Amino acid sequence: MESGDKLSILEAIIGQTDYAVVITTAELDPPGPAFAYVNDAFERMTGYTRDEVLGATPRMLQGEATERSVLERLKANLRAGDSFEGCTWNYRTDGSPYQLEWTITPLRPEGEAIEYFFSVQREVSERHPPQDNLATQTRRLSAFLNAAGTNHDPITGALNHRGMLLRLQRLMAETNAAHSVTGIVSLHFRRLDRVDQAFGIEALNQLLNDIGERLGNRLEANESLARSHEHTFAALIPVGTDEADDADRHLMARAHALVAAVTEAGFEVAGDTLQVQVYAGVARAPPDSRDAQELVLRAEEVTQRGANSDTELVRWADHTIKPAQRQQIKFESKLQRAVTERELVLHYQPIVDLASGEVVGAEALARWPQPDGQAPIGPDHFIPLAEELGLMGRLGAQVFEDACRQLHRWQAHPGNAAFWVSVNVAPAQLRDPDIADHFSAIAREVGVSPAHVKLEITESALEHGLDEVIHAIDALAAAGFPLALDDFGTGYSSLRRLIDMPFNIIKVDRSFVSQTPDGRGAGVVASLSQLSSHLHIHALGEGVENAVHEAFLRANNYRFAQGYYYAKPMAAADFATWSGWPTD
Repeated sequence: MESGDKLSILEAIIGQTDYAVVITTAELDPPGPAFAYVNDAFERMTGYTRDEVLGATPRMLQGEATERSVLERLKANLRAGDSFEGCTWNYRTDGSPYQLEWTITPLRPEGEAIEYFFSVQREVSERHPPQDNLATQTRRLSAFLNAAGTNHDPITGALNHRGMLLRLQRLMAETNAAHSVTGIVSLHFRRLDRVDQAFGIEALNQLLNDIGERLGNRLEANESLARSHEHTFAALIPVGTDEADDADRHLMARAHALVAAVTEAGFEVAGDTLQVQVYAGVARAPPDSRDAQELVLRAEEVTQRGANSDTELVRWADHTIKPAQRQQIKFESKLQRAVTERELVLHYQPIVDLASGEVVGAEALARWPQPDGQAPIGPDHFIPLAEELGLMGRLGAQVFEDACRQLHRWQAHPGNAAFWVSVNVAPAQLRDPDIADHFSAIAREVGVSPAHVKLEITESALEHGLDEVIHAIDALAAAGFPLALDDFGTGYSSLRRLIDMPFNIIKVDRSFVSQTPDGRGAGVVASLSQLSSHLHIHALGEGVENAVHEAFLRANNYRFAQGYYYAKPMAAADFATWSGWPTD
């Protein structure tokens, strides 16, 4: 397909979408960016015609209710070369306000400096119910932009994953015809999430850009650099020889040179010097593979083995890796991409007040949708891996923000002002000393009260690094978030910790509730009710599956209950329908 055909198809798709699509120039300094393109949906949403806005600045849509803090965050993200998601108020041509939810992505059409900002927008209004998630629509349209030729990473300017595969396959075809070798050196950087947690996304993006610059300066003329995943770079290396030993020596020398480029001196981050941890995997075609994607996988899986051993910094691809191990590595790569692309969604399970019988809250539970009609993956499978990969800070913040936004929409319905959601907080998140500030900032931005967002903390979180955890728990309580001790009775925390810590709810584990009223667990359920009463803490019974379980909890003065007897976890729209509320 010719480039012109691609662009015609792209324009037709963008023109027909129900979402407003805006492309502006990339100037951030006054007078700021200017409209370069708007689609028909933008005209319908704002009342402005295309001719009225082209060449003007988006400030023409702003007014008294436009939140300056959101605009400042927008500018900070874009200056750092990062994308942005937000919600604020804009004004139509007739002066009427409308609430806008939108994303902005930097574009590098020629692979160099950022030239445009690409934005997908929708009005947050019951008059215009979204047919699918805004982030999903943004990814879909961005994919079409990629199909039109955007193959570079917006932060570093290196090839992105798609661009890397296209160039690698082309190199492999060329070297195969010349009976020579194409190599790939995959470089995985560990523990970069801590930079985001400590200094913010702008500092992390600057570090990634600095890493890319050092690697690029060390490349030879015929080599290419890619940012293949969030914290992984790759060098594509054509080798002009058909002698296997010479090719192997050359690739190994290049791999060590690239590792040295980023380890021989530290990087400046927020005024401090940071030494990065990097592991390299080397694969070549042939003999490792004749397929670009398979060759990349072989190199990347070696970096994971190196990171787990902390011995050799550079390793060759290994053909002895078992299929199960390879599937695990693929799973890790997919999870990293799912967190980066915000692919995880929330389901909600109702929480019932046993005194009134009313649904007063819901627990937000993360689910990972799968393609081709496969069942979503539950948190029991991906949360431990996310913690191991250092993804829980970002994933936990996404879950918290999404739950707050859904709560805000539900509380807008008549009679729902006191409705609350509970969100699970993983042990790894509690090691972030600033978690309370982060959560409070998100709640303020979304417009919900911390009092209506209950945070669930498992007993296992109290087993290690207790001083750090106590600091985080106390800070969350001081910020106004009610705290629930989840799965109580299954861990090893002492009653002294329960007495000393500011928990508002004990969630009694389903393994005990399932044994009521006649099993051995019934005594545990009854005694924990008495304990919670003495401590002035509400008790919630999990895993209620029938009326007998509910009656036992009610007889033992439990305040709340949750389980399949009421409903299984369900998507937000299904929860609203089940509750008799309007859907978003």
